[in-house]
Amino acid sequence: MTINDVARVAGVSKSTVSRYLNDGYVSDENREKIRRAIEETGYQTNVFARGLKTNRSKLIAIILPRLDSFTSIQSLNGMNTVLSHYGYQMVVVPKNTIEEDEITYLRRITTQGFDGIIVMAHAITDDHVAIAKASQTPIIFTGQHHPQTRSITLEDFEIGKKVAEYVNTLDVQNVLYLSVSESDHAVGVSRKQGFLQHLNKPVRTLVTGFQQTDAFEVMKRESATVKFDIVVGATDNIAIGALRYLHGQHIEVPQTVKVVGIGNYDLSHFIHPTLTTLHIDYQTLGRNAANAMLALLEKDFTFTLEQVHLELIERNSSK
Repeated sequence: MTINDVARVAGVSKSTVSRYLNDGYVSDENREKIRRAIEETGYQTNVFARGLKTNRSKLIAIILPRLDSFTSIQSLNGMNTVLSHYGYQMVVVPKNTIEEDEITYLRRITTQGFDGIIVMAHAITDDHVAIAKASQTPIIFTGQHHPQTRSITLEDFEIGKKVAEYVNTLDVQNVLYLSVSESDHAVGVSRKQGFLQHLNKPVRTLVTGFQQTDAFEVMKRESATVKFDIVVGATDNIAIGALRYLHGQHIEVPQTVKVVGIGNYDLSHFIHPTLTTLHIDYQTLGRNAANAMLALLEKDFTFTLEQVHLELIERNSSK
C-alpha cells in the first residue's frame, strides 16, 4: 500500500496525507478520514524513506555495555516509556566493556542517520568529548559526568553515604568494601568516597570488576589477609559474588559475616540469604536521559529532571 492508496480511500489529496504523516496541519475531519484509511489499507510508513525526505529518522541509538546488565535493562525501559510516547524508536547497540570498542562504535554511529545517541558510559574520556563536540548528531551520556558533555547521572556520592549510614547502625567492627576501578568515576570514585567519608568504622578496600566472578576471585585471593565481619559491594553483583565465596567457605551469613549490596537487582530477592541492598530507580535515570534528548530534538519541549528514588532495603544478609 502506498500514500496514493490512502489518499484515494480517504477521499483527500496526496499532499494532505503527506502533511498528516509528517505532523503538519490537517483539519480534524480529514485527520479522522486519513486515520481510518490507514487502518483499512494497512498502510505503514517507511521510516527510512521519510527520513530521507524530512532529514529526521525518529530513531535513537542506545549504546550500552551489555545486554545482560540489570541496570542497563531498567534504564532502557525508562527511556522507551518516554521515547515511544513521542514516536521515536530505540536501536540498541550492545558493546564490549573495552573502552576502545566504545569509541569505535560511537564514531561509526554518528554517521548512520540517527536523530540522537545515548551512551551508557563506563567512562568519558577526551576521545568521547572530541567525538561529541564534532558530531552533528546530539549525544548524551548516562552514568558518568563530564563538564564538556551533556550527561545524566546518579548521585553516586549520596548512594555511598546512605549505605555507610546504614552500616554504622550495625553491630560490626571491621568493614570490607569491594569497589571497582577508579576508571569508572561514578562508582569507583564518587560512590566509594561517599561511603568512606561517612563510615565511622575501620574499613579495608579491595578493587574488583563488575561481574560476580570477579568479586568471587578477589575474595578467594585476598580475604584471608583481611579482617572483616561485613562485606559491602559497590553493586549487588559484587556483593553476590562475595556471598558465593562465603558460602563456599562455610562462613555463616549473617551470623558470622554480614553482606550488603547496592542496586536492588532482581536476583537479590531470590538468593539465600536474601540480600540487603540500596534500591536505585534506574528507570527514572532512563526517563531523564530520554527527556533530555527530546529537549534537543523537539521544538518547545521542556522537562524537569526527576529525582532518582533511593531506599535502603534490609533483608536477611545483614539482619
